[in-house]
Amino acid sequence: MPAQRTRRRRAVPDTSAIQQLGERIRAARTEAGLSQAQLGAPYYTRAHISAIELGKIRPAMKSLEHIAAKLSKPVSYFLEDAALETEGKASEAIDLLRPLLIQEQVRSDRAAVLRALGRAYWEAGLGSKAASVLQDALDIYQGAHDLEQIARTRAQLGMALHLLMSYPEAAEHLSEALRAVARGEVRDPLFKVHVLHNLGLTFYQRNEFSVALEHFERAENEGADIGDPKWLASLFAAIGMSRYQLKDFDSAVAYLGKSEALFESIRNKSRAAEIRFLRAKTLRALGHREKGAKTLREAHDLASDAGNTVLETRISINSALARVEDGAIDEGIAALRASVKRTDEIGERSLRVAARVALARATKTQDPSEAEMALREAMEMMRDRPGPELGEVYAEISDVMSRKGLAEEALQYSRKAFEVSRQ
Repeated sequence: MPAQRTRRRRAVPDTSAIQQLGERIRAARTEAGLSQAQLGAPYYTRAHISAIELGKIRPAMKSLEHIAAKLSKPVSYFLEDAALETEGKASEAIDLLRPLLIQEQVRSDRAAVLRALGRAYWEAGLGSKAASVLQDALDIYQGAHDLEQIARTRAQLGMALHLLMSYPEAAEHLSEALRAVARGEVRDPLFKVHVLHNLGLTFYQRNEFSVALEHFERAENEGADIGDPKWLASLFAAIGMSRYQLKDFDSAVAYLGKSEALFESIRNKSRAAEIRFLRAKTLRALGHREKGAKTLREAHDLASDAGNTVLETRISINSALARVEDGAIDEGIAALRASVKRTDEIGERSLRVAARVALARATKTQDPSEAEMALREAMEMMRDRPGPELGEVYAEISDVMSRKGLAEEALQYSRKAFEVSRQ
């Protein structure tokens, strides 16, 4: 007689995203006063529910639908933010959520999966994929006239479009989400302050710094009681950067200092290094050159300690340019030439462009030809995919052409810089 074959469920990797999903299910079950056996009955065993709660297996949509019905909660309660809160685990959340899309489910649950997947794609930096699935979710919610979920999905879609640098469209969705709060369609103060913050970021990227600051300050005032150090650190950084752009350097230093302290408290070395770098630039703008130079060195060391090569190199570029501005011209230019080679090794386009713009600024007085060559290399890098740095490159090459006595070319590039700034 042949041996009886048993069907074994393959275990999935013990990931934070799946664990968080299991923890949320366990918390809801405990709150409801049900045992694992009661929750699973009559279709699933106690062992099956235990494995889900422990994050040992990835539950199928049918399992989640059964669990949600038993606990009198929508499937979205388990699928949305709970599975995605762990920083740096977006890929795990994507692996958890994508298989659920191919399973049969009601439209409202599918929309919840799409929303959660959209956030995971956004956290992974995949703006195009995030925008696509979030638009699908928005279409479902609009068809169902679910006003709250329409607003929440618009807010997420706005940030996906922000990532794609589609700032006018991003602002449109975020503004509509904010209007939904004003109409009472979403009664969630936390949601409101996050939308204000994100809308401010969109205006900032459009160089509308005063409008951005208004939104950031509203978020600060209305979110004063939110005990989320990560969010507050990001908000204080945004306020500091806006005040820097508006030449309010004293206030900028204060806000950047508060942001840096919060990032240090949550042990986010990369963000702390980034904010220290911005604070150093602000100190130099105030005329505190020695203190600024010292803070730049500290930021560089912190970025190196965090293993953030891109930020470390960007700080090195700024430090070299600062040496040129302080009179150590030959030393600074040599460091910038080395930075150009270093950025080519790293291969990150915006970093390569930044190094060449800095070199052009340092050499345009002594050697306009070297400056022009660096800027034309930067333009070539952005030929197929223009970036926000293009306007800066055009402005610099306009100055170089003017120094070389080529007034007509200088005017052409000046016009291009203006067009980019308008866009």
